[in-house]
Amino acid sequence: MNPYIVVTIVVGDVLLAAGLLAFFLTGASHVTALIPAAFGLLIQTLGVLCLMLRDYERPLMTAALILAVLGLAAGVSRPIMKLAAGESLAWNAATISQAVMGLGCAAAIVAAAMFLLTPPGKP
Repeated sequence: MNPYIVVTIVVGDVLLAAGLLAFFLTGASHVTALIPAAFGLLIQTLGVLCLMLRDYERPLMTAALILAVLGLAAGVSRPIMKLAAGESLAWNAATISQAVMGLGCAAAIVAAAMFLLTPPGKP
């Protein structure tokens, strides 16, 4: 079992948990709090499919890499725009969820990139 695939699955789990926690701890009023959960579910699913479909693991990890790049952009864009406008960041559930999504997607990017840079057939 490739450790980079395992890291991708764990990152998906963390993002899924973070999104669900943010949604339910804030009163389940903002559906956008589920964005990290959606990215986490997709990244986790791609990781599990890599374990099940060994012949397609490189294309699946490429898809996970692309999804993680999009997730990183989505997770850090709003805080960066606020900071660029001179506003301060309030550490509320939304900001923490975005930070977790950004860091989680960054970890998934590293794991997927390291997997794709490893020659085929090597563990």
